[in-house]
Amino acid sequence: MRTAPFPIAIQQVHPSAKPQEFPGFPRPVREVHQIEVTSRCNLRCVYCPHPKMPRPKIDMSWGVFEDALQLVLHFVKHGTQTELALTGIGEPLMHPTFVEMVSAARQVVGERPLTFSTNGILLDEQMCLRLKPYNPRIYVSMHRPERAGPAAVLAQKHGILAGINNAFVTSAFNWGGKVDWHVSAPESVCEYLHSGWCVVLADGRVTTCCLDSEGTGVVGTVWDAPEALKLSPYSLCSGCHMRVPEATQVISA
Repeated sequence: MRTAPFPIAIQQVHPSAKPQEFPGFPRPVREVHQIEVTSRCNLRCVYCPHPKMPRPKIDMSWGVFEDALQLVLHFVKHGTQTELALTGIGEPLMHPTFVEMVSAARQVVGERPLTFSTNGILLDEQMCLRLKPYNPRIYVSMHRPERAGPAAVLAQKHGILAGINNAFVTSAFNWGGKVDWHVSAPESVCEYLHSGWCVVLADGRVTTCCLDSEGTGVVGTVWDAPEALKLSPYSLCSGCHMRVPEATQVISA
């Protein structure tokens, strides 16, 4: 078992979850779906929890990132890692070594999709040229269309644009009840709990889903044995537009 280089608090109890209410849990983590390389952002959008996020706004250290990639590599070797997003509750292009992170991640995931989402403010011609050799698929969010629009055009020009994100309008959610915002996203089964996806936060903790702005769904760290990482419904699930999978909705082999 790897050990954390600094003391770290872990929330092991899921406040809203009771075993009799959610049969079939806990379920093993099978994929690192996202690595939050930074929890800092250069915008303060009202439909995002980031402006009032209680956990520290930090950049992931290179050492923590390497350990996160080792966790990804574990699932690559076991054949359950399907893709990787270098995205979290923050703007990834703010990380000073983001391009190097993309390069390192590409070496680990191989030909699997490697994605990230950005508000486009820092996605200029030079950044596109630096990223292009690693073929990331970029989703540009239209939070600030006057900046995001030109960024999307540049990404498309260089063949690395995956899509435009208007979800905060057309398919919005309210971050499990944490944000006062309309919900227009269709109800669906939570893919994180269903397929065993997890998110690595900027400080190295492993959490249950991408909506976890407070860190209440943390189940371990990147320094724990992968087999020890288990997912269960937690406090945000009660206010989320996504449903907890039923016991019969098992993870695919």
